[in-house]
Amino acid sequence: MVNRAGSLLAASASNERATGRQAWGLLWASSRPLAAGVIVWMAGNALLPVAVVITLGLVVGRIPGTVTHGISSADGHQLIAALILAALVYGLSLIADPVGGALGTAASARITGQLQERLLTAVTGPVGVAHLEDTEVLDRLARAEGSLTGFFPGDAPVTWAGSLAGRLSGVIGCLVLAVFQWWLGLLLLVMWVTVRRVLLTAVLRQAIDLRGMTTVMRRSWYFVGVGTKARDAKEVRVFSLARFVAARFRREHEQFLAGARDDIRSLHRRAAACFLVVLAGYALTLVVITHDARAHEIGVRGLAILIPMLAVTTSAGSISYGDITLAWALTGLPDADRLEQDLTPSGPTLTSSSTDGTDGTGSTGSTGRAARPGPRPAGDRPRHRVALEGVHFRYPGGTADVLAGVDLELEAGRSTALVGVNGAGKSTLVSLLGRLRDPTAGRIVVDDVDLRDLDPVGWQRKIALMPQQPVRYPVSAYDNVAFGALEHAADRDGVERAARQAGFADVVPTLPDGWDTVLTRELPGGVDLSGGQWQRLALARALFATAHGARLLILDEPTAALDVRSEARFYRQFLDITAGLTTVVISHRFATVRQADTICVLDGGHISERGSHADLVAAGGTYARMYEVQAARFGAAR
Repeated sequence: MVNRAGSLLAASASNERATGRQAWGLLWASSRPLAAGVIVWMAGNALLPVAVVITLGLVVGRIPGTVTHGISSADGHQLIAALILAALVYGLSLIADPVGGALGTAASARITGQLQERLLTAVTGPVGVAHLEDTEVLDRLARAEGSLTGFFPGDAPVTWAGSLAGRLSGVIGCLVLAVFQWWLGLLLLVMWVTVRRVLLTAVLRQAIDLRGMTTVMRRSWYFVGVGTKARDAKEVRVFSLARFVAARFRREHEQFLAGARDDIRSLHRRAAACFLVVLAGYALTLVVITHDARAHEIGVRGLAILIPMLAVTTSAGSISYGDITLAWALTGLPDADRLEQDLTPSGPTLTSSSTDGTDGTGSTGSTGRAARPGPRPAGDRPRHRVALEGVHFRYPGGTADVLAGVDLELEAGRSTALVGVNGAGKSTLVSLLGRLRDPTAGRIVVDDVDLRDLDPVGWQRKIALMPQQPVRYPVSAYDNVAFGALEHAADRDGVERAARQAGFADVVPTLPDGWDTVLTRELPGGVDLSGGQWQRLALARALFATAHGARLLILDEPTAALDVRSEARFYRQFLDITAGLTTVVISHRFATVRQADTICVLDGGHISERGSHADLVAAGGTYARMYEVQAARFGAAR
């Protein structure tokens, strides 16, 4: 059903908004019983307002006869019957809104869940991360979610059905008027259809124009997050940034409103003109009804029906809040389809790639997947080596290469350390090794096979990564470690062994529920860890991955958040922890990198020095100077 729902939007992928029928297709594909319920509700919602007016007119029409002949007369009996019928119809009209609300909630929950699943699948599908830094992709994602405007695409089907019911009700009201005066009913119908078209055009233009303001909206909501999330709360308060954050939100939000100002003024002008047209149409209608009443061509019952029916006809052409909601919601639906088309492996690439992975300008382009699936399985690689050959990389929009001709060989089963100043490109190099991005020139080979020829997902399962800022999953401590090899989560001995190797085993007994403790304060019974504890847990996660098939271990600043005692223990255990693995260590702390078999200095986008710690110190180059500065600092601290 989800795939069918996704294909329903394909026809609108190149447009700025989906149609109401396409939105309805989402509901039909999602749940036919629910869609059938909405159809019944829509029909009732269209007929009930007219039925209420007609039955009340019948009641009023029987009152004079009942007054004259008494309640026991035929007129009195007909009045009682009319009252009962009117009460039943009116009662049904009272429950129409609650029923519609319940159906809308159910439909929205179902469709929103399916849309979120589609979006999550699309965004997590690429093996690279370039698309997560692309403004166009992020804007499309925000619109498809409806998170910025509060008009959620999942609300569109039932909102459209409600809007259609209102228009049908108004049309029926015009037909009822046509029974008394055919040309009058036709006049009001033409008037309302024209008014709706004029106003709806302005509303749709506003919704489409404001799509271009998505980036501004994202910026404004970013500042809302800064002011309301615990993540940033400390600095906001310590540096007294509350007023600044509020002011920046206000500035960005006002910029968004300024972008809508011309459209709002156009809408107001159109509304004023339409008001005059409607006023003239209703004035003419009242004149005709008054004339016919004076000429006794319309009786009491007719007046009781015609006058209220004028109010019913307004729904044939008026613009409601539901129409505005629908206009915004429909603009987000094609974005979900476009994201799926652009980000799935079978979809079109978002970049124009040359044979070396570039777009011909030394850039990977502004969006797109960093890697297409290669035809060869990763197998048990690397068996011999991983080598970077003349690798260049430049970020989209950058003016210079971060990596400019890197030649580096990582021998299988041995450890290599990378050092360099901040911004030297160490983390970029790691992302290339993980195939989160592809080189803009040059290549990476694994056992003499171009990395781009390997299945990227299979290759990534051969990598165990301990990032400098590990992900803090809001689940149990056990699961946080087991995520290193989720398919082997039942291996409790392996999880505990990895925890002991990483030094996290000492933390577990201090947790309220041991391994079952949820690691976030935002959930009941949960706790948080210190920075050093999270780092040890991340190392355990990476080691658990190596125990189940990962062959390349990447440690990015593995001791940055550790205390001196834990750091010293890590130094002592480093060779045991990394034994038999192909290891890449990135660190500013030379006590860590000196343990590696080979140390490489990344400087100016290329490898400027390589060798053992002793060799590089003896060479007196960049590494030696950096080591002397750090050693002197630690000496002074003592």
